[in-house]
Amino acid sequence: MKKKLIIVCAIMAVALTLSIGCGSSSGTGRYSVPSDIISGGGGSGHGSGGSGGGGIVETDVDSLIASGWEDFRYGAYSSAISKFNEALLNSGISDSQKASAYNGLGWALTKSSGSESGYSAFTQASGLNDEAKIGLAAALMQRGTKTACQQAASLLESLGLKETSTVFTAIHPIGVTNAGAHAMLAWCYFIIGNEDGARVQITFARAADGTADSAVNQIYNSLIAMGLTFDN
Repeated sequence: MKKKLIIVCAIMAVALTLSIGCGSSSGTGRYSVPSDIISGGGGSGHGSGGSGGGGIVETDVDSLIASGWEDFRYGAYSSAISKFNEALLNSGISDSQKASAYNGLGWALTKSSGSESGYSAFTQASGLNDEAKIGLAAALMQRGTKTACQQAASLLESLGLKETSTVFTAIHPIGVTNAGAHAMLAWCYFIIGNEDGARVQITFARAADGTADSAVNQIYNSLIAMGLTFDN
């Protein structure tokens, strides 16, 4: 009972400090991470354009995608979702544009409704888009099973993050830093039983972002509460 309580408290710490939106947890695993794996990113609005360029009618695929990201930046997620979907309906859309639009759609859905809501869109984009791999990993981590966390770890490793020398740099304001991406991998490693890997990743992440109230530090504290140890 005490161990389960520690796990629940650790999970709640991650949920509170990495909150991204209004989504709720749907994971059923013992170590389930709620949808709130990504930090920051825009506001919480669901407006129809606002300061992000509302009122401008776009028809070109690239312009729709760019306008969707501008709305996303200002927290107008409903408008962003509409623009990314409109881009995807264009019969002349290229594969790279489709991946970009699905990536934007996944993040807009994630910010408005939680990580799981972006799963399908991220799946469509992850083959060609690194940000989508991060989003898909977050959605899988929310599911809370070892199998899902193994899949998430594989996605993060495909970005080269197994090596701490690899730097993840987001193109768009998705709210994930390099340190945060490595901390995500640390979490996955711990859940699937690779404690050595978890130690390496979280140690690096803390060195890159050691602020007391950072998401990285909260993940570190949660891992400690769940039993991860370090040699002094």
